Amino acid sequence: MAFATEDDLEQWALDELRALGFTYLHGADLSPEADDPVRQSYHDTLLLPRLDAAIRRLNPALTPEAVQTVLNRVRDTEFAGDLISENRRIHALLVGGVSVTWFEGGEERNAIARLVDWENGANDWLAVNQFEVVGQTARRPDIVIFLNGMPIIVIELKGTETGTLKGAYNQIETYKAQVPALFRTNAFTVISEGVTARYGSISANLDRFMRWRTVDGENLVEDGTDLALQTLIHGLLAPSTILELVRYCMVYEDEGKGPIKKIAGYHQFHAVRKAVSAVLRARHLDGRGGVMWPHTGIWKVPPDGIPCGQADAEPGA
Repeated sequence: MAFATEDDLEQWALDELRALGFTYLHGADLSPEADDPVRQSYHDTLLLPRLDAAIRRLNPALTPEAVQTVLNRVRDTEFAGDLISENRRIHALLVGGVSVTWFEGGEERNAIARLVDWENGANDWLAVNQFEVVGQTARRPDIVIFLNGMPIIVIELKGTETGTLKGAYNQIETYKAQVPALFRTNAFTVISEGVTARYGSISANLDRFMRWRTVDGENLVEDGTDLALQTLIHGLLAPSTILELVRYCMVYEDEGKGPIKKIAGYHQFHAVRKAVSAVLRARHLDGRGGVMWPHTGIWKVPPDGIPCGQADAEPGA
């Protein structure tokens, strides 16, 4: 669906996110100047009270001192000036947890503290528009999605009246250069001019931003149709999908020019889902589940095998 103005598109997107279960707040509610501020400064990108509460909720055995140690591991930057390496470090903490040691009753105790509930029963999901952050200058992305107080998705929208997809991408690049702290915990970014929609990692060029063409993994929506952005929101930004992507479908590789971050396409994501389902079923049958071509995301089964379906390949993926 096309929107003439950026504000119209932003408000529509927020309504869609609320329908998916996100709590909504305006950026002004998270201002350091609010009556009960959750940030001490506009330089802060983490919502520390929410992160602290999540750590305590997910790790009830930790002492207050251990909770603070875990929070510090996320809050304190270790790779200053190297955003991809810092993002890689945080991703490892999200997926693998934070190793923490403390003394209790005169004994040393150890644990792996969780930052995320992968079953999604105890996570805090928040969608915020106009979240002001100060780095080299002040910036206010259109929408930021927070998971347990950590900004994991930045969404930049442009109205069809004057905006372009390239303009939205360039805006993301400006944010990365001027407020890099916002992207330390980033999973991916989303750009749209109201008709087309794309997502990509923080190391992706514009031509590596991808479509998400399905909600259920079976029915595809053509790019450029009125449903492209709605499909991306409901298919990609559903909390359960975000969690699966972060946990299983992101890798970091070094191709000679420093680390880059790679994220699965929609076809690969759904093909892996089908592959896992086929393997689990095959364990109870003849052991044959099928064959998947990872590059295309095409899943084939033997003629007498288990009907797992097929995910279309994304051209150029």
